[in-house]
Amino acid sequence: MMMREPPVDGDALHPDGALRLNERDHELLRHLADGKSTPQIAAAMSVTSNTARTRIRRVQRKLATARRGQLVEAARERGVI
Repeated sequence: MMMREPPVDGDALHPDGALRLNERDHELLRHLADGKSTPQIAAAMSVTSNTARTRIRRVQRKLATARRGQLVEAARERGVI
């Protein structure tokens, strides 16, 4: 079965079509690029592990990635990190 990529959330785009990522999204992506685990990201961002997981899912939606492993690659391809 072929997996579809989730659609980019309409709220994730500026009117000009550029991605709308806030500073916390960028911080999260930097931690993921450094290879940190969810608990390590949570500690670094001073949030709970549940909040870190939720943030990861939201950024995954914004970058239209289905898996966490694709997230850093997609961010690099788009010049986000």
